Amino acid sequence: MPATSIAGADFTVSVGATDYSAQVSTGTITTTSTITRTRTLGPDNAFTQTDLISAVTLSFLYDEETGAFDALNTATNSGASVAVSITGGGGTWTGSAMYVESVETTFDATGVGMCSTSLTGTITFA
Repeated sequence: MPATSIAGADFTVSVGATDYSAQVSTGTITTTSTITRTRTLGPDNAFTQTDLISAVTLSFLYDEETGAFDALNTATNSGASVAVSITGGGGTWTGSAMYVESVETTFDATGVGMCSTSLTGTITFA
């Protein structure tokens, strides 16, 4: 059986009518729900999901001042939401209103620039 290798995933950040793409090196998508327990008259409890929050963390190559880093940094400074689409490994996740919690750039001794970002909102798997 042949081996399958996935080198990276497309990461598109849409701000207004502009799409930005960068090469993702690592990423995590987490969906957390808030469950409320309600005591009942019988021996059982009732459980209700009251909230659903998604978080995305991504690391990607720095793509100059007009790429995804700049779009995320601008959204961080303005507080605006961004539309996010992540495609890779046979799946696609989309979020129409994600809020940027942080964006960071790191440089190593060889001059390679890496960025990381954390976003919060609602993202769905399609």
